[in-house]
Amino acid sequence: MPPTPPARRRLRGPAALAALLAGTAAASFAGTPAQAAARVPMHQCWVNETAAPPGDVVSGTSGDDHIFCDSDLENVTVWGGAGNDVIEVRGLVIDSAVMGGDGDDVIRTKHLVPQNASSMVRGNRGDDVIKVATVAGDGAEHGAVVHGDDGDDRITTGSVSGAPGRYNRGGGIVTGNDGADTLKVGTVDFSGRVLGGSEADTIEAAALGPESGGLIQAGPGDDTVSGPGGAVLTVGPHWGTVDAGVGKDTCTVRSVSTRTSISACEILPKPAPKEPAATAPATPKPATPKPATPKPAAPKPATAPPAG
Repeated sequence: MPPTPPARRRLRGPAALAALLAGTAAASFAGTPAQAAARVPMHQCWVNETAAPPGDVVSGTSGDDHIFCDSDLENVTVWGGAGNDVIEVRGLVIDSAVMGGDGDDVIRTKHLVPQNASSMVRGNRGDDVIKVATVAGDGAEHGAVVHGDDGDDRITTGSVSGAPGRYNRGGGIVTGNDGADTLKVGTVDFSGRVLGGSEADTIEAAALGPESGGLIQAGPGDDTVSGPGGAVLTVGPHWGTVDAGVGKDTCTVRSVSTRTSISACEILPKPAPKEPAATAPATPKPATPKPATPKPAAPKPATAPPAG
């Protein structure tokens, strides 16, 4: 008869946390890839003021949730679910996804940092408000992507950069998708892309292609493309592209290089009127006295003939 294994004492409180951290460290220094893959993602998140357990998913409820993460997310999915949720991530989003789910959600995160996979923020269905610090990707397998998805979304980000990979996938991209979206971004450069999607979108960028190139593509609908607050957006000097797409589009843009491209803009800013060249005031010539015109002599009165 096999010996009875000793009863395991359940640890609680600080002792349990210490044991968990010890196990995580052991897995990190283990020699086999299988043991390293078994590491449990660590994060510090709360769902409606209740601490979320360690793991690769932080989930909201079917109602209106407040999800708050005060640490980096690495290999973690944050899912708001149904309801009008507020999701805040104070740390980096590393190889992770933050998704609002159904409802009019508010999502605020720091930088998207793809290291071994992609980092993503999605509003999903609803009129969402999304704010992301920076969006920097590199290739198809290391994408940094912000999706508004369905609804009239308002997306604000810092700089957008990073070339896509094969089939134009990945890289650094901000897209409104369906709905009349408002996209306000920083500098779009190093092959970063900003896409309006369908319907009438408003796209504002701080700069486009100042160093290596970037793309703004408004898509179908009567779109507006400009700099911040409707100011003139400078395109270039390095391979910046504005493609307003189908619709009657208004582009408050100017090109500073032959390497840039601006297309499908029906309404462009009118050129500033040229100021007349300053000329020296003319020196007045002295007036030449005109010769006096002789007046015709007055006719003498006729003399009456003497009486006979």
